[in-house]
Amino acid sequence: MRISRLYLEGDYQANQTIPLPKEQAHYALTVLRLKNNYAIEAFNGKGSLATGKLIVTSRRTADFQIETVTQPQTESPLNLTLVQGISKGDRMDYSIQKAVELGVTQIQPVLTERCDVKLPAEKFKKRQQQWQAIAINASEQSGRTVVPQILPIQSYSNWLAQKLSPPLFGLVLDPYAKQTLKTIEYPKNTPPIHLLIGPEGGLSEAEVQHATQAGLTPIQLGPRILRTETAGPAVIAILQTLWGDLG
Repeated sequence: MRISRLYLEGDYQANQTIPLPKEQAHYALTVLRLKNNYAIEAFNGKGSLATGKLIVTSRRTADFQIETVTQPQTESPLNLTLVQGISKGDRMDYSIQKAVELGVTQIQPVLTERCDVKLPAEKFKKRQQQWQAIAINASEQSGRTVVPQILPIQSYSNWLAQKLSPPLFGLVLDPYAKQTLKTIEYPKNTPPIHLLIGPEGGLSEAEVQHATQAGLTPIQLGPRILRTETAGPAVIAILQTLWGDLG
């Protein structure tokens, strides 16, 4: 039987007892319906995995009694940032969820020229927190012990201005590009990879040109144009197969 897994911040130590926060206690007792002394495990989002058992202290409260602490190697060797043009509704949620499952290191949401999402600046932080929660849940489900960071929302121009020096290494998805992933070689010094994906309407010609000037290589994935929520996970899966830990 699969052991239930919780996200629990903190520094773990063997034989330590940690009171579960209210939300985690509710999830364990009400949603999962775990009983006293059930085996569970927790990860702290920074690489540590603790195994132990649930100690029920009341109808609504419980502790986690840690038995062992390990540092399992579940992270990809690739330092991969998904730069995702913000899309509507659950499309963005899906992109984040699948990118995390596939081993992305961090995600940079950007507002591009053709973004249909009109998000006022005062809601940036709340949306970032919602996406971070999705990343935590995806890490919990996929067995990762490190939670990728969702970076603060930026305009495309501001993000690119910060990355012009030194030149970036990475890819920008462009259905009109001449190159494919078969023609790209990963440098021997294994630099961080930036993968730029446009929103529903894609990137403008000028945005692709600016990305190219910053060091990204335009690529296409064949004769079929993918939806924005499909494109990012598809490219990440290919990169993990070519250069990462899926090959």
